[in-house]
Amino acid sequence: MRCLKAGAVLLLLAAAARSQGIIRLKTRTVTVAAVSGSHFPVSTPAGAKQHYLILFGSYPGPDVVAELETRRAVVLAYVPENGLMVSASRLNLRGMDVLWSGPMDPADKISPMVSNQPLGSYLVIWHPDTDAASDREQAESLGFTVMLNSNLLAGQLLVSGAHSGLPALAALDALAYILPASKELLTGDAIAGCAGPATPLGPAPQYVLANGGWSKDAEGKVAIGYYFDSLTPVVAESQVRAEIARAFAVWTRYANITIAPSSQAGLGRSIDILFARYAHGDGYPFNGPGGVLAHTFYPVPSNREPLAGDMHLNADERWSVGGTVDLFSVALHEAGHALGLGHSDDPSSVMYPYYRLQTGLTADDIAGIQSLYGAPASGAPVGAGTGSGGTTVAAGGNSGSSGVPATGTGTSAGADTLAPAVTIVSPGFSMVSTASATISLSGMASDNVGVSSVQWSTSTGGSGTANGTTSWSAVVPLLVGNNTVTVRAYDAAGNSSWRAVTVVRN
Repeated sequence: MRCLKAGAVLLLLAAAARSQGIIRLKTRTVTVAAVSGSHFPVSTPAGAKQHYLILFGSYPGPDVVAELETRRAVVLAYVPENGLMVSASRLNLRGMDVLWSGPMDPADKISPMVSNQPLGSYLVIWHPDTDAASDREQAESLGFTVMLNSNLLAGQLLVSGAHSGLPALAALDALAYILPASKELLTGDAIAGCAGPATPLGPAPQYVLANGGWSKDAEGKVAIGYYFDSLTPVVAESQVRAEIARAFAVWTRYANITIAPSSQAGLGRSIDILFARYAHGDGYPFNGPGGVLAHTFYPVPSNREPLAGDMHLNADERWSVGGTVDLFSVALHEAGHALGLGHSDDPSSVMYPYYRLQTGLTADDIAGIQSLYGAPASGAPVGAGTGSGGTTVAAGGNSGSSGVPATGTGTSAGADTLAPAVTIVSPGFSMVSTASATISLSGMASDNVGVSSVQWSTSTGGSGTANGTTSWSAVVPLLVGNNTVTVRAYDAAGNSSWRAVTVVRN
């Protein structure tokens, strides 16, 4: 069972990027001013086909794609908001509205979540126009063992080998991204893959983090509707409606957003849900049973209305409630795309690029959705939920940097029930890599009554109290490998909320 073709590197093109020429990779921030020059040429020498990321001054619509095709460049993926990944033997961009173009740096092709262990297993994603036999041969020539798995998406390999060999693997032009392999992939479980959100310019590849989500309305709220265009005959209508509504409810439990039924199809700020067969008018045809499970379109601005946010599911699949093709699990993942999330590199996350049976969100998923919409407003349920594998995760967290604090300033019946808001200002990314034995964190916290303390803890067993409250800082010790650092703010009534950042110590 497969979803869309997969692409390669994780990046967020923020609104600032349109005016300042900034590309935010998982490993670093690239500015146009810093990379201008011969290393990132506008026109490349003739020779073998190579892959290039292009940042345009505005949205590269169909006319831009057509012009690139006349110049013999093949568009492989859309990079929100104003980028494309292309391949060409000679890249000629002269006269086009291009701010920057160039190949990916090998270091930017290795996920920060790949642990620096002597040996490891990795999911390796190649650009979609490469040759599968050649890809495998190149991986094996560098000392990696290719593990067979019939559930893999096209253009992907499951490999094991030395961590020290990853830089050479990432240096291959045909390779797009390397991320940790999930245990389900390693054990050969019957799971299906999804390449991420769809757009009219092509799929948004694995290296896209998010597109910013739905904008606030005139009242400062984010209210989304959903409407069933058609249903599947293999599951009772009441169950289909209930399972998809339950999937939406899981996301709204942890974010400042509401999702409610719409009155008709094609409305703005609404997710149309369609069970379809083969070609159904959006450029992403299904391929019968046992193939593509679903695809979902990013919100505005990556997709225009009325297509924005729409969720399409394969009507030929054997959908079930709690079975192999579990409707809730797939809908939970696709709802994340409809709300603006890309794929996570965390194998435990709902938003990892392979579906599996789910019961709720993980801390990584909650961090992602709150980075777009903030924590639930006052009065919304913020209790514990159940993550995949039965792991209990508390509401809160933005996995690092740019979350929006919870809103609301009141108390209920005289009792302080409102949790403090806390943000991590530095480091400015959800995942960072360092060779240092410590990392310095700082941020802000606020509360309707007052913040009493800010505490930190690590997944490796460390803990301590930060200096300060409303403005806090801490120096956190790190062990080699992955360190999840959680910062939690408390008020005098015992209410708390948290944010987290993953730090990879090399």
